[in-house]
Amino acid sequence: MAPPPPTMKVLLIGPLPGKPASLEEPIGGARVTFAEAVRELPRRGFDLDVVNTARPRPNLPLWKILGYELLTFARVVWAVLRRARPSDLVFLHMSAYSALSAAFAIWALCLALRRPLALRFFGDSLHFTYHRYGRFRRWLMDRTFLRASLVFEERQTSREFSRRDNFRWLANTRDLPPNETGRERAGVRRLAFMGQLRKEKGLAEALEACRSLPEGCHLNVFGPPMPNTDFSLFDGHPRATYGGTLEPEEAQRVLAEHDLLLFLSYMKSEGNPGVIIEAFQSGVPIVATAIGGVPEQVEHEKSGLLVEPRSAPELKAAIRRLIDDPALYRRLCAGAKRRGEFFRSGRHFDRLAEELRAIARK
Repeated sequence: MAPPPPTMKVLLIGPLPGKPASLEEPIGGARVTFAEAVRELPRRGFDLDVVNTARPRPNLPLWKILGYELLTFARVVWAVLRRARPSDLVFLHMSAYSALSAAFAIWALCLALRRPLALRFFGDSLHFTYHRYGRFRRWLMDRTFLRASLVFEERQTSREFSRRDNFRWLANTRDLPPNETGRERAGVRRLAFMGQLRKEKGLAEALEACRSLPEGCHLNVFGPPMPNTDFSLFDGHPRATYGGTLEPEEAQRVLAEHDLLLFLSYMKSEGNPGVIIEAFQSGVPIVATAIGGVPEQVEHEKSGLLVEPRSAPELKAAIRRLIDDPALYRRLCAGAKRRGEFFRSGRHFDRLAEELRAIARK
């Protein structure tokens, strides 16, 4: 047996989920993804020094949000100054929305300290933010932190960055245990909507499409409330119930009790949503909007159905199609299980470990 690779010390920076989830700090996909890196990298011989960047954001006054942002920025910069030199590399997980401040500062510090920097952007935020900015900001990004040793992005089809030698695709992954509930899904009866209850996540469209579900079919909605959540949409709804907020470890159990997941976001910055992977690994097919990186996950008519964003009629038709065609539904269930295996963490983190060791050696 080959000897294990030597231990490498990594200063790992990103947001960890709080315990328990709260209205001020709801657990989103970015926190779950970073927690997976904290769990998986030590299994591959990395000694981690973790800097937690989680801070309250939703459901707070703007002045408090800005205050937390400034405190977190100062804390991270101070941590890099103190702890980067004894590390072999710095690995920053972040959203691109704050890139011109945090990423630029950390890139400059790593340059001064002669330490390699790897960046991982959550979702499709890099692609979305890059095109939202004007020419000067894009020029500044191109000549500073986008020249980091490695830049990982979740969206695979980003043509803007595919020719850059330091860019890599790194899928969002999950590694849930096999679904052993023994529950056979004969058809679509229990539908689930899981995620932060933002308007942009398509909650209103889900509730509208499910009003006319057949007798015996029901939609259960799970997720933390957000500032624009309109709970009046549930008033008098004949086929929908709000089930509260779930902790990450509860997701698979709840998904296994359902027959179909609705993922209806119209946020252009969606990457590879983790809840879709969790549904796949639970054997649950998806009806999802064709937005961001979602079509890279959900293979239309193989592991789920793709619909246009903000279209309650098209969503309603897709659900009805699965109810009326049990053979199609069974085929999607089998396809979901196969697709879930592709997004298991093993192969992706093995490749990530090789990439990180390579830049540290250089």
